[in-house]
Amino acid sequence: MRKKLQDKMFETSYLFELFISVIVGIALLIFGVRLVVETVQVGIFSDGISALVEILDDAIILAISAELIKMLCKHTPETVIEVLAFALARQLIIGHARPWENLITVAAIAILFGIRRFLLKRHDMVETPDGLVEIEDGKN
Repeated sequence: MRKKLQDKMFETSYLFELFISVIVGIALLIFGVRLVVETVQVGIFSDGISALVEILDDAIILAISAELIKMLCKHTPETVIEVLAFALARQLIIGHARPWENLITVAAIAILFGIRRFLLKRHDMVETPDGLVEIEDGKN
């Protein structure tokens, strides 16, 4: 009885995550079109650097949203690290931080890349109702 309930809860949470990723994907498409329209308008009615910074901010947020969809659909440490790296890169590029805060952000990005390079194995971990299962990348 308990195992069946756990399986149902796992399946429900997985379907809910997929539903959320579909909603984020639809929003991503809508705002992607909006970004193209804004870019064309900036080309015609240029406000200078502030308009460019706003477009960059919107584009990076869309990229983070795309990575978030991947993270919700594919539960691997690599996708989590990619989302965090994009979020930190957004802070570094768009944010107006002090030099020492930028240094900390660069160090955090370097740590994330180090974790991805040296601590993560080259396989995917897929969640199943029985737990995590390793799937090799086609290399036997």
